[in-house]
Amino acid sequence: RGKSGGGRCCCLSRSSKGGDGAAAMASSLAPGLARKVKKVLETRVDSPEIISCLKGLSDFYGDNNPAARRGLRNSIERRGLDINREFLDASSQAQEALAVVDDQLEGLLQCCQRIAEALDSSRERTGALLHETNKLSLELDAVEGRKRMVASFLVDYQLTDDEIAALRGEDVTDVFFAALARVQQIHGNCRALLRTHHQRAGLELMDVMATYQESAHERLCRWVQGECRALAEEDGPEVPELLSRAMLALRARPTLYRYCVEEVARTRHNALFRRFITALTRGGPGGMPRPIEVHAPDPQRYVGDMLGWLHQAVAGEKELVA
Repeated sequence: RGKSGGGRCCCLSRSSKGGDGAAAMASSLAPGLARKVKKVLETRVDSPEIISCLKGLSDFYGDNNPAARRGLRNSIERRGLDINREFLDASSQAQEALAVVDDQLEGLLQCCQRIAEALDSSRERTGALLHETNKLSLELDAVEGRKRMVASFLVDYQLTDDEIAALRGEDVTDVFFAALARVQQIHGNCRALLRTHHQRAGLELMDVMATYQESAHERLCRWVQGECRALAEEDGPEVPELLSRAMLALRARPTLYRYCVEEVARTRHNALFRRFITALTRGGPGGMPRPIEVHAPDPQRYVGDMLGWLHQAVAGEKELVA
């Protein structure tokens, strides 16, 4: 290689020295050939590209002889083919790896396509489900609104089971009076309902409440009469609070109230009459105080004792009525 390189350098130096003479000779050639010769002669042999090409050529160009120089082109082409074969051999593994990657990408693409189809199908089903859910939610809101309206209606226009049981029970207690007040309140609400477009409902509810109220007042009247009979057996009785509340509640029914007042007057009249006869003829318990008739021979004292007893009895009855 050293010899061939030296020979090439000598040739190049000789050609550079004789360049001027050859240029003069090229001027006498044909124009096309002259241009080619001039282009070859003007080529810079010390450029990096030429040097790199020469170094690559020295790797496989062994002998610098006429036969080798005549076959230089074929040698360069064979070298190029060898390099291409080496490149193909070296790139075969990369091609196989790329083929595997391509298969994987194809599988991934198919998988993505199946996922997209599944998402589209799920979106369609979910859309129908969401539509149905929204519809049911609206219906639920409407039902809740009706429920609140019904609850409010029941509070304003209906009695509870406990209140109905209290009105129909035998005992007259605070619960009974609370239920009776509730009936009166609902009756007033029904009158307000008549001023709206729900007049039929208002009339029906008023009839129901009137039935409850009538039944409760009748029971209350019977209870008051029974309590008055019990008071007739006592001297100077204390009026129970429930009896006072009952009489106050019966003022809403003048007829029943009058019956009760008459019953109270009759029972108290009978009780006072019996007490007066007892005081007049028998006196107090154990004979003390003594009977009023004992002083019958003394008209003044006799009449004074009777008036004194009556004054005391009237005061007690006044407290009872109050």
